[in-house]
Amino acid sequence: MSNQENNENRQSVDELIASAREVLPSDQATDNADSFEPDFGHAFDDYGEYEEPKPQPVVRRIRKPSLIKKVRFPRLLILAIYFALVVGLGLLLAKVGWNLADDVLALTRPDDLAEISISDNDTLDTVTAKLKEAGAVKYEWLFKLYCKVSDNEEFFDSGVYNIKLSYDYHALVNYLMASAGNRQTITLMIAEGENSYEIFDLLEKNGVCSREQLEDAAANYEFDYDFLKRRPYGESNRLEGYLFPDTYEFYLKDEPQNVLGRLLRNFNARLDEKDLKMIQKSGYTMHQILTMASIVEAEAGHDDERAKIASVIYNRLNNWEKPLLGMDSTVYYGAMLLGEGFTIKLDSPYNTYKYAGLPKGPICNPGLNSIRAVLHPEETNYYYFATGIDGLNHFFETEDEFNAFINSDQYEDIIPGS
Repeated sequence: MSNQENNENRQSVDELIASAREVLPSDQATDNADSFEPDFGHAFDDYGEYEEPKPQPVVRRIRKPSLIKKVRFPRLLILAIYFALVVGLGLLLAKVGWNLADDVLALTRPDDLAEISISDNDTLDTVTAKLKEAGAVKYEWLFKLYCKVSDNEEFFDSGVYNIKLSYDYHALVNYLMASAGNRQTITLMIAEGENSYEIFDLLEKNGVCSREQLEDAAANYEFDYDFLKRRPYGESNRLEGYLFPDTYEFYLKDEPQNVLGRLLRNFNARLDEKDLKMIQKSGYTMHQILTMASIVEAEAGHDDERAKIASVIYNRLNNWEKPLLGMDSTVYYGAMLLGEGFTIKLDSPYNTYKYAGLPKGPICNPGLNSIRAVLHPEETNYYYFATGIDGLNHFFETEDEFNAFINSDQYEDIIPGS
């Protein structure tokens, strides 16, 4: 029980005694005051006897003397150090921020040109590495982050590009996108009479497309032209005769179907309505006309010979019981396909000494003059022709005339392609 509770109990007892004295007569109260003891029953049994509270001892902590003396810095020095740290950190962040901004915005890069080549197999990582090597990007991770945030992870197109180092990230991404104005080009002339493989080699040599890719596209790609719908797939010379000879501007590192598509579009555009009507009236298919035109192209030395050579072809096809064309140029083409040397005994569908009629297909890509020569041949009785030492073809009606010429000193024995 607390001291406060004991005091309150004692005060209650005193008040009860005083109340009792007021009830009793004064004299009785006086006589019995000393002997009067009020009966409270068992009201205070739970409190026990009252005891005076004992004073609590005061506990004092004894401080041990510190072995390390505190050094008190002047407040001004602390403020100076704090200010220096804040300024230093700010300068560091400003330096980092400037470098990053400089790379993104190309604020200090020179205006020099750099060449970068992108292939079909390149990824964002490899393209970024090439840009860094060229000096167009300093922080690869930052450029890749920019491309991902701007949703341009596959922005690039294959090709060879001349980029300015002063291009910022946005300009670089836009410049390397598929765009005719940004890609390097090369101007090439495809000569009349070149076969498909010679054209493929020319394109590969000049960085337009590989021969392997071109052969695969020629054999298997589905070009949407009516004149190719009956051409069977699978052979790399499937487009022979249709690759129109002309001067072209090609993109470097282009897709093979794009390259071949340009040649086919030109072929389709160069044959006018008059030519197409003549083909329909001829009784021959487009493929047969091109096959004859390719022979004319391969055999002709001059423009004025084309219509005469066309007449020889028609005369042999239409008037001989066994229409053997006997053209060296077709044999040479068949030997080239087989990887063999020239011989009139060659077992090939292009050997017109052995197999009657037209060969399997065109042997080269004829120009418009040869095509129109076949559509408008001269009316002659020529069945033979041979090249003289003067570089011209000489035409004969009979075999005797022909033999006499080739046995003379005026004949020049030339094997096409030699």
